[in-house]
Amino acid sequence: MISVSGKEWKEYKTPKRLIDKYSSDFDISENLSKFYLSRNFNKEDILIKEITDNHLNIFSKNKDFLSASEMIVDIIKNKKKTLIFGDYDVDGISSITILSSFFKYLNHPFKYVIPDRFIDGYGPNIRLLEQNLEKEIDNIIFLDCGSNCHDVINHLKTKKIKTIIVDHHIINNLDIPKSDILINPVKNNQKKIDNNVCAATLTFFLIDIINKKLDSKFILKDYLIYCLISTICDVMPLKGFNRKMLVIGFRNLIVKNKGLKKLISNNLKKKITYQDIGFNIGPLINSSGRVAKANDVVELFLSQNDDKIDKILNKMSTHNVTRKKIEQENLDLIDFKKYNSKNVIFIYNKKFHEGVIGILAAKLSKIFNKPCFIMTESHNLLKCSIRSANNVKINKTINKLIANKLIISGGGHDEAGGFSARKEYLSYIQEFLNNEYRTFKKRSYSYFDAFTIFPKKNSSIVNDLKSLEPFGKDNPEPIFYFRNIKSIKSKIINNRHVQNILKNKGGRSIKSLSFDCVNSELGNYLLNFKKEFDLLACIVENNWNNKKELELRVIDIIPKT
Repeated sequence: MISVSGKEWKEYKTPKRLIDKYSSDFDISENLSKFYLSRNFNKEDILIKEITDNHLNIFSKNKDFLSASEMIVDIIKNKKKTLIFGDYDVDGISSITILSSFFKYLNHPFKYVIPDRFIDGYGPNIRLLEQNLEKEIDNIIFLDCGSNCHDVINHLKTKKIKTIIVDHHIINNLDIPKSDILINPVKNNQKKIDNNVCAATLTFFLIDIINKKLDSKFILKDYLIYCLISTICDVMPLKGFNRKMLVIGFRNLIVKNKGLKKLISNNLKKKITYQDIGFNIGPLINSSGRVAKANDVVELFLSQNDDKIDKILNKMSTHNVTRKKIEQENLDLIDFKKYNSKNVIFIYNKKFHEGVIGILAAKLSKIFNKPCFIMTESHNLLKCSIRSANNVKINKTINKLIANKLIISGGGHDEAGGFSARKEYLSYIQEFLNNEYRTFKKRSYSYFDAFTIFPKKNSSIVNDLKSLEPFGKDNPEPIFYFRNIKSIKSKIINNRHVQNILKNKGGRSIKSLSFDCVNSELGNYLLNFKKEFDLLACIVENNWNNKKELELRVIDIIPKT
């Protein structure tokens, strides 16, 4: 079954005896049994919504957490001023907010620093630290960064400044920095399962230990929302511990923070969902760091002043509009047809805006199902953002680029990262990447979960999907195959998306939406094709003005032969 996007689709095949066993053991539908089996869910993943044990701190006996808690308790008791250095994305902002709020409650002296994406680049650098090191500061806590900053850590050691790194990025070649303490789940090359968590979660549970040691009355649970936001926006695996944390966190979610509460209420007219965080709240938080400075967002979350909160929210809204405009302008610079036959997508354009190259890489990697390197110029250097698909671990490529001295620095996660390089190395980097992926073969097939028909409002499939939530990495939304469909109405939304009214042979109709597909083969079919086709789509419950309606999110089309 070859689609208009050039993909060959197959159904996930799961043995009937296993489906029947899961159905019987857990008293669930066959569809839900199949979803759980295809995602390798264990018993705890399946029964997570029935769990009443709210104890979450899996790090309470971890020696790095205990060592860091002892050092920070000593710092607090001796009122030694702390410099907090964090990243400019959602996870960095959330981590800074949690730790800063804790220090504010204790009246502990501190200041925080967030690098300017366009001036400082990612992570710590000596110049920026020296600008912010005051006489009384003798300790620095790095949040969501620092795992590959050997020169910075070594420099601080010569100044007798204590350093704690709380990070989750891959450590290049497992070359551990010589900080006093490094909290990073990947530092021992262990298999990342339960411990594959974001920096905000690591920060939260470190403070949990400190809070108990100090017998403090700081209400830490009010800040769990930042762990939920970061887990979703930093694309953490949504199985095991992360799934448990999200389910427990959302079970009795009450947003207490004044700034965050207003941010949510200004942009949502309903109870917040997992999807709202990924598609609405997260991009708003990220937008300031993409087109301006991320400091405003931390100030929003630390402030109690209504006027200040309103001013920052207005600024963030403007930044988000700007980000969307820049993103579309940059997408318009790309000739998508050029990359269908490429093994790896490598696009350099000095007109690309540095703040959105990560978004471009993510979109193209998803469309083409290939590793994607998007590069631009910044302050006389090359800046590259990378996303991968097909379980291709890009950190291996980054390590090879470093070993071959083709880039200045780089890092990230298995499927997302970036690097900076000198401009004169552009052609060498491109040649290296083409050779590196010359024999790369993308996965032969794309898979859907089940054949089905258009769902009714009271369809059992809706409850099955809710049992499977939250969706994300390692737990994708189920894709359904619908036969003999026609489009009876179509229109373009915001110059990017295509909305349709679809009808099946039985005469039932349903609304559908396909994101970012204008100017693609899929978009062309949805707008112009009037004959019958088969459809691959996700079933989505849209809740607008307290009115629930089932819709389809189109993934692909298979034309009738």
